[in-house]
Amino acid sequence: MQRDHPLKNLNTWGVGGVCKTFDSPRTAEEASESVAAVLNQDLRLYVLGGGSNVLVSDEPIKAAVVHTEKLDLIKLTRSGNGESIEIEAGAGVSVKKLLALTIEERLGGLEFLTGIPGTLGGALWGNAGACGCGFSGLIKEVCAVDWNARTIRLGEDLFQWRYRSCPVDESIVALITSCVISLKTTPKEMIFNNIKRFAGMKKGQPLGKKTAGCVFKNPPGMSAGLLLDECGCKGMRIGGAVVSGYHANFIENDGDASSRDIYTLCELCREMVLKLHGVNLEYEIKFLGNFKKD
Repeated sequence: MQRDHPLKNLNTWGVGGVCKTFDSPRTAEEASESVAAVLNQDLRLYVLGGGSNVLVSDEPIKAAVVHTEKLDLIKLTRSGNGESIEIEAGAGVSVKKLLALTIEERLGGLEFLTGIPGTLGGALWGNAGACGCGFSGLIKEVCAVDWNARTIRLGEDLFQWRYRSCPVDESIVALITSCVISLKTTPKEMIFNNIKRFAGMKKGQPLGKKTAGCVFKNPPGMSAGLLLDECGCKGMRIGGAVVSGYHANFIENDGDASSRDIYTLCELCREMVLKLHGVNLEYEIKFLGNFKKD
């Protein structure tokens, strides 16, 4: 376990300060030990994966960070008839790598992950998806560490699938170490057609820029990006943070933004939508550290 570990290079916005302690377990057993150490220090636990959906405070963070990067096991188990395969994948497996594996093995079902950054653990914790497609029905089991630092297994009967919300009970689960995904053999042509369809949805997004994906959740029956666009948010800037000219629900770090710049711009955008449309946008991104309005 390391102390005062910098987090700036562990998130896609490229901002932030240092955390109190930092650990990077390689197995479920080590993850259990990491959680136990955090509980013994009476620190807040924060689980960090690919850092693609989080804003990290510039100030020193009084929290323990457990990084899932080394929980990268992948194991395939074929059914008797070979038509379906179960993939056991660690929380630290990159979404891009997992999708590439399913293409290679001719397995359909995860094409909705096209263009989504980060790791499997983070994608599952936030119930990532696209166009109504997601993990629901595909995840058969989750392996995790609970708040007593014990390794546990949760079957699909315990999952609660809600829009961009964690499917497991956060009052029980401290972190996910791996999950079992059940997929069926699918013609490659169908898989590629689905990937093209999902990739087409990303064309209006600022790919290749330093962002953290969509900042706000879509309100029921509405588009957060459209609401922000109608408020004239595109191009708005505070310091090194700027609302993307491609998609108003993305905020870019153009090279020298601080997390304070990004947060202040996020809050300004929320206020404008509330004033014009009467809609209080809910954050999709997570926050690591303390953030308060000036």
